[in-house]
Amino acid sequence: MRNGKRLPKGIQYTFDSFEVTKENSKAFEKAKQFAENAASKPLAIFGGTATGKTHLLYAVKNAIEQNSPDLKVILTTTADMVSALTNIISSGGTAVQFREKYLQADVLLVDDIQELAGKEKTQDELLLLFNAFCESGKRFMMTSSQKETLNGLNDRLFSRAFWGDSAEITTAYIKAEINTIG
Repeated sequence: MRNGKRLPKGIQYTFDSFEVTKENSKAFEKAKQFAENAASKPLAIFGGTATGKTHLLYAVKNAIEQNSPDLKVILTTTADMVSALTNIISSGGTAVQFREKYLQADVLLVDDIQELAGKEKTQDELLLLFNAFCESGKRFMMTSSQKETLNGLNDRLFSRAFWGDSAEITTAYIKAEINTIG
C-alpha cells in the first residue's frame, strides 16, 4: 500500500528489477522488444517454475502502460480465462461474449498456457480468440512451463498461438536472485 491505496498487482515487476543472467537474457531482450514495438509478433516465453516468466509478463504490462497509456493491456492467467469462460457460459452467456471480453484489449498477456492441457473446449475458444488477435493486428504474449512436452494441448492452439517469436529460460530465476544476495 502507498498513501492508503492498494498498489496494482505486479507493479514492482519491471525490466529494471529483472536480474538478467546468461540463461534468461534472450527472453529478457525479446520481452523488452515486445513491450517497445507496437508491430511485434506474438511472443512465447518458455521455462520451468521460478524462471522469471511472470516477472517478464508484468514488466511488459507495466512498460506498455507507462509508455502507451492509451493502449488497453490485459494480463491474465490461463486459469482465470478458464474460470471466466465457465462463468459466462453457466450464466447463460456465449463463447462470443467471452472472446469479446478479451478482444477489448490492445495487448493480451497470458500466463501458464500449459494449464489448458486436457481442456479441449477451452482450447478451441482460445484458438478463436488468438486468431482474432492475429487478424486484427493486436499483440499477445504467453508463457508456458512446457515447450517440448505439450501433452494435452491442441497442436493447432500451440502452433497458432506461438507462431511468432519465442525464447526459453533454462535456469531458475530465483536461484539468480539468491546468488546476488550473498
